[in-house]
Amino acid sequence: MTLGAVTVPSASAQVSQVDSAAVLVATAADFEARGALEVARALYQEVVRRYPNTPGAERARARLEALEASADLAPADPAPAAAPLDRRGDTEFRVWSTLYGLWLGVAVPMLADAEGSESYGAGLLLGGPTGYLAGRVFSRSLSVGRARTISWAGTWGTWQGLGWAHTLNLGGEPGCEFCAGEKEVVATALAGGLAGIVTAGLLSRDVTEGTAAATYLGSLWGTWFGVAGATVLDLDDEAAMWASTLLVGNAGLIAGALAGSRFDLSSHRAHMISLGGLIGGFGGVGIALITKPDGTGAAFAIPLATSLAGLGFGALLTGESEGAPAGESSAARAASGSASPALLNWSAGAPLAVGLPLPFPTTVPDPERNGRRYTVWNVPLLRLRF
Repeated sequence: MTLGAVTVPSASAQVSQVDSAAVLVATAADFEARGALEVARALYQEVVRRYPNTPGAERARARLEALEASADLAPADPAPAAAPLDRRGDTEFRVWSTLYGLWLGVAVPMLADAEGSESYGAGLLLGGPTGYLAGRVFSRSLSVGRARTISWAGTWGTWQGLGWAHTLNLGGEPGCEFCAGEKEVVATALAGGLAGIVTAGLLSRDVTEGTAAATYLGSLWGTWFGVAGATVLDLDDEAAMWASTLLVGNAGLIAGALAGSRFDLSSHRAHMISLGGLIGGFGGVGIALITKPDGTGAAFAIPLATSLAGLGFGALLTGESEGAPAGESSAARAASGSASPALLNWSAGAPLAVGLPLPFPTTVPDPERNGRRYTVWNVPLLRLRF
């Protein structure tokens, strides 16, 4: 009885080893068929090590020899794996197109002289989803640089249309400053935005992420220089102030586009140069508050000069490899991540990130026009999270 008791477990263990080896070999063969050769090789080696005297081990040794032979015949430098698809432009363009659709939902009823709130409600209900769907259709074929160029062109064109309507006093009474007609302002803003979208769509096929960043940053700096320069020169005429702001802003946009493409700027470096100008400008504001210069023009001259100096130092002191990981800048993370896409984004425990500010429209009352409301664009500059 004792011998029987010893023999049965021994036979059972032998059968169990054969079965286990067979199962592992079958699993390894399945992985091999799917192309997971490293996993298959590891399983074959485990069968040989744990169950050396089984039929499964013999099959595992044969497959290992075949895998080694195929590895010896493989090319020395296999083709590199395809880079993962960058979807940041897709996401950002959908966000912008949704906002632009909401703006159209407000602007179209205004052009149609809608009197009740129902038309504006319907416009908002339809505008957002329509803008999102339109962005979804076109965004899949857009690179990051092209998506940002088109979205900024639409925003910039809207701003230009609004500004030139006030500059030319469209629909207003002669001699009345800032009295352009509401319908005229909305119409030119719509025309400018659509013209910007179409123009950028045709001309931005090869725009890089860095050139797109330099373009929109250049337009923002040009706008600031136009406002500050007109104030320093004491241009009291409202039309002259608007014209200076718009024309110098366009000059900044062109200069930024040329600098980005000619010097092959990365998005990271373009934003770091701009950050230098921002630090210089606010430093100039601090100096003006301390020294209290006489006159508004002198007060604007100080931050104007220090922001120019900051941009210059930023260009001299920054390098292409500084700070940003390959393939993605801090600006891209700020614009496409969970942080609000303001110019400067900071949260507790995270570094300061420079992002793409997405302007959004709103209406404000004008006390000089009996409380009538007009459309303005807000540009978020700073977001702090504690």
